[in-house]
Amino acid sequence: MSNDLVHGCNIYLEFGWIWDMPNPNPYILEHTHDYDELVLHLGSDPRNPEELGAEIEYVLGDEMLKIDKTSAILVPKGVRHGPLTWKKVDTPHIQTTIMLGAGTLAEAAPGGYSGR
Repeated sequence: MSNDLVHGCNIYLEFGWIWDMPNPNPYILEHTHDYDELVLHLGSDPRNPEELGAEIEYVLGDEMLKIDKTSAILVPKGVRHGPLTWKKVDTPHIQTTIMLGAGTLAEAAPGGYSGR
């Protein structure tokens, strides 16, 4: 969902399945933006929904987060974040980002993606 897809929509929403190790890895590089961002990583095992099925390293400000559980991370506007690096992928999982106010990928991730 974006202003590019729905004219007048100032919400950037990205939803994607991670089936195996991304290539390139990381494809989300260090960046900042002018919008609060919510980053979700959702496990796909209905018997154990808290298990992500992957290990991810994510730099938020000066802190290295290690993610291996279903999680939601609030990234306040102006806070440096990234890269987002997968260390292993055992089972498919979902990655979603939501930004209210950012209507395009350029606004959501200025210089934040590689290989796309």
